[in-house]
Amino acid sequence: MSDADAKTPTLYPVSQTLNEPKPTPKKRPRKKRGWIWGVAILAVLGTGGFYAQRSRATAKPIDPSLLVTVQKKALDVEIFETGRIAPREKADIKSKVAGTVQNVFVQEGATVKKGDVLLVLDPTDYQRDLEKAEADIASANAALDFATLSRERSERGVKEGIAPQAELLSAQHDERSRGLAIKSAEVQKHVSQDRLHYTRIAAPISGTVIARNIEPGEAVIPGAQATMDGKALMTVADLSSLLVKVNLNQIDVAKVAVGRTATLTLDALPGKSYEAKITKVAPASVKVAGKDQEVFPVEALLEKPDGLVKPGMTADVRVHLDSKPNVLVLPLEAIIKESGKSFVTKVVDDGPNKTKQEKVEVTTGLRNDHEVEVTGIAEGTKVMLKPASSSENEQKM
Repeated sequence: MSDADAKTPTLYPVSQTLNEPKPTPKKRPRKKRGWIWGVAILAVLGTGGFYAQRSRATAKPIDPSLLVTVQKKALDVEIFETGRIAPREKADIKSKVAGTVQNVFVQEGATVKKGDVLLVLDPTDYQRDLEKAEADIASANAALDFATLSRERSERGVKEGIAPQAELLSAQHDERSRGLAIKSAEVQKHVSQDRLHYTRIAAPISGTVIARNIEPGEAVIPGAQATMDGKALMTVADLSSLLVKVNLNQIDVAKVAVGRTATLTLDALPGKSYEAKITKVAPASVKVAGKDQEVFPVEALLEKPDGLVKPGMTADVRVHLDSKPNVLVLPLEAIIKESGKSFVTKVVDDGPNKTKQEKVEVTTGLRNDHEVEVTGIAEGTKVMLKPASSSENEQKM
């Protein structure tokens, strides 16, 4: 580089001289994004409101079958069981002697009095036995008379010294034996008389013939089996006094005592009911055919049978244990048990076609198998049933 070039100054544009500041670059305008977020929020709120309105519009109303009303009424505690009607007094007619039926004097449904002859067996064989027994007595008496004469003769011979003492002892023994033979013959005569008497079978009680299982010409045997098939010849029952017999389990029988009342209804007599009173509670359980558990037989006497109730009919028996009049009552399914306390779900109106549910604590009292006494809630209040937990509630109460 020459000296001339070195001394020549460098030239700059006028706009970029050293004395002028450099131009500041322009900022890009910032986009306004706030309106976007506002639109998004409004959209979310609108969607939420839409679904809320839609949910309210499509919410199912409470099923009326799950609503009950707190009622004031009498609450009865009862034991319910099915029983069978039976006569209080009944007699199965059976024969004490064997024989062939000669006559039957009554039909089923006949009214008889105690001592009336119901049927007669052929007495021929027993008459012969009696005649033989009487003959045996006569023979024994004759033998005793001869033995007495022999004993008296032996006594005179011993006194006169012409008969040995042994002869007298033998005569005395023979006399005593003949006397015993007479007694034996008399006993046999009484047996024959009784057997002859038993061929006329009479009613042991007054009542109605409710069964007849024998006909003339049939043979019977004595004892428990009075006919060939083991049935009683007849059955006589006093239908003016009827019982209902039920079998209770060990839990229920502990609540029952003689003197308690019961109400009977019968399918055979719709619309009618009968009162009865407990007259017998078994002191021990018994085994019933067809059942696994043992039961306790209980009997209740009908107070006013009207002639329509008949032995053998089944009856629904309600034994009354306790009762309270004018108490607030709810079904067991309405009670919820939590932490040892009882609650109900109260349903109240919350505007047009709207309801809300409130949990209310209540106190329970007397109860039966279906209902329970409650306090702490007003009569007429609507309450929600809880059928899913009803069995659990019932066990815990």
